[in-house]
Order: sequence, then C-alpha cells, then structure tokens
Amino acid sequence: MAAHLPLCHGFEETDLGPGLVLDLVRDHDGRISRSIRELASTGVDPGRLELAYKEFSEFLLSHRILTRNLHDHNLVAKDLGNDRWRLVLIDGVGDPAWLPLARWIPSLGRRKVAKRLARAWPRIVSFAKSGGVTDELREKSSWDQGFLRHRGE
Repeated sequence: MAAHLPLCHGFEETDLGPGLVLDLVRDHDGRISRSIRELASTGVDPGRLELAYKEFSEFLLSHRILTRNLHDHNLVAKDLGNDRWRLVLIDGVGDPAWLPLARWIPSLGRRKVAKRLARAWPRIVSFAKSGGVTDELREKSSWDQGFLRHRGE
C-alpha cells in the first residue's frame, strides 16, 4: 500500500457486477479502519484528523493525484496509535473530465487537486459539527452511509 492509496488488485466479478479489489486498510491493532464519516458520526472530533489531512493533501499535491470530489465516506482514517492517523483514499481516484487537461498539463493538475482539497476539509468539519449520520438515516439508506456492515474481525 502506498502511504495514502491502497494497492489495487484489479477487478473481480461479483453478484452486483465487476468490483475493484483493494487492500483492506487496518488500524495498528488489526481492526478494520473506519471512514471519516463513521468516525464523525460516532463523535470523533475531526480536529484529531487535521494533521493527517494535511499530510494526505501534501501527498496528493506532490504526486498530482487527480480525484473526483473528496467525500468523507471515501476517506478511511487509519489509526496508527497514540492519536496519530493516516488518511487513505479508497474510492474516487481519477479525473472525471471529458477532456482531461489537468492530467496533461501539470500546473492545471496541481490547481485542480488543490481546489478539491480546499473544498473537502471544510465540508468534513461541517458534517461532523452537524452530528454526522443519524441512525434513522442509516436505516432508510440503501448504501449504509459509509459505515461498514461487516468488520471481519
């Protein structure tokens, strides 16, 4: 696994169609890491993840990794112990543009990455301050709102 991206093993056929197989992200104690959405919804202050977000941002910018919009349910917070965290992007890599100029022109790519990063953190903080996902929303949702159903522990 790269620092902030899981290793990709290609596609596997599933009962819902092709699914991308990625390394499973685990905390220092072996438990499956949780999304920022799940952590925020269970009361974890996003301020605890701010340094990890800065490191994640530097990684994306330095490697000019283009993403779709960064969402809290696609960012997993790997607990490294001693209140240290690493963010791992598990979905949304790639440029959705029809004409991928940002992929071809480095300065445009860096600006696009920076713009996505600048918009994501305030959205994450706002989501956490609003209380996150309610149990009622999870019960009515068809996609579980970024919470793991099976922890495999």
